[in-house]
Amino acid sequence: MIKYLTLFIGIICWFGSFGQYEISVKIDGLSCEDELLLANHFGDKQYLRDTSECINGVATFRGDENLQNGVYLVVLPKKNYFEILISQNEDQTSYTFHTDTTLSPKKMIVGGSKENELFFEFNNFAIVEGNKAGKIRRALDTLEEGKAKSKLESELQDINKGVAQKRDKISQDYSNLFIGKLYGAMADISSPDFKNESEEDQRKFKYLWARDHFWDKVDLSEDGLVRSPVFHNKLKYYFDTYMPPLADTAIRLGDNLINKIEAAGSREQYKYTIHFLLGYFESAKFMCFDKALWHIAKNYYCAGKAYWADSAYVSKMCVESAKMEATLCDKVAQDLYMPDSSFRKRIRMSEISKPVTVLVFWDINCGHCKKEMPIISKMYDSLTNENLEIYAVYTQGDWEGWKKRLAKDKFNFINVANAFGEDKFRKKYNIRTTPQIFVLDKDKNIRFKKIGAADLAKTIEYLLEEQGIVEPTD
Repeated sequence: MIKYLTLFIGIICWFGSFGQYEISVKIDGLSCEDELLLANHFGDKQYLRDTSECINGVATFRGDENLQNGVYLVVLPKKNYFEILISQNEDQTSYTFHTDTTLSPKKMIVGGSKENELFFEFNNFAIVEGNKAGKIRRALDTLEEGKAKSKLESELQDINKGVAQKRDKISQDYSNLFIGKLYGAMADISSPDFKNESEEDQRKFKYLWARDHFWDKVDLSEDGLVRSPVFHNKLKYYFDTYMPPLADTAIRLGDNLINKIEAAGSREQYKYTIHFLLGYFESAKFMCFDKALWHIAKNYYCAGKAYWADSAYVSKMCVESAKMEATLCDKVAQDLYMPDSSFRKRIRMSEISKPVTVLVFWDINCGHCKKEMPIISKMYDSLTNENLEIYAVYTQGDWEGWKKRLAKDKFNFINVANAFGEDKFRKKYNIRTTPQIFVLDKDKNIRFKKIGAADLAKTIEYLLEEQGIVEPTD
């Protein structure tokens, strides 16, 4: 299979040991007019590392220091490429590769590298077996359920098992080499059967066992795994599969993994995992997941553990994370004491005795507020409200416009504004846009936030049920 890619030209910190590398590549069908590139994987991206010199049709990559362990790419002028392994267990000045422009593993002749001999031998085997599997899958698409289909499905399982077994054997036989660690990280784990448990408990226990043992076969001391696609893919699969939409559980899973890596000693895995989780939690669409993002920022970047990060970047991150802290879910909402539209009476939010308080920040000229506030008002008027109060904060300074809007739309909940400028609500609640909705429990803990008006009714019902105020509905 010929692969194509786009290279990133970036700066990566390399902490190489002293030594040299000299990698010779001859590709039949190319000449010295065709420049080759050497790149390396780093997580889910590829970065340019070197360009070739060429004499008599042989392209050579040279450097004064050993290359770090990893999966590298030899890139041809059309951006197709083949992968090679670089290992500090070997003499990197004697690597040779000879193939043609098909880049077929079976045509590759390797010199000076036992690990690459094993690598290309396995790749060729996997391609042959993959072609067999492809034929079986196409045949399965044409068959109805029956013995013939069952037989082919069994053959397909045997092929997949055979490929995994060959890879696992290389991992076991060469566990001290980089290829052994690479293939070990790719190995699947098999959970116990838990035969004595019910079907439901079997599924639960297998899931928990797989989650807790997911990293058992990954050498968390091997930096080179980051310079391959494997480590990034393992990280993403792990959190996609085993992280429930609960910030506290996500934090625990992340901390546990980071602690394991730190204890094992891979600086590159440590750095990459923290960086990965920062982006992963930031992009998560789950309720209250800014808590997980804040945790990574505060406990790693702002605590000085992200030693590789630019100081200006960290400083900005810490400022932003500090703004987030007060409105994290499960924090007690900061009190507000604001005047109503008469400007003669102040209402303190903490004195609301209802088991659910909805705190809304809005503006009369905000387009989205014009859509959301009538929905909130209609919902409020439809309820008996012995269990609910809404504390709606007008965020701007057009007091007469605000009063006219209240009179026109007849919002029957608590309406207040920062008319005297004494309540620092923007700082307290990090208000930058409107509307912003927070749902508080009886103790004024923030339980939900950044939800739409259409979701308020079911959110309130859930919170009332959770607090035992109302009976659960079927």
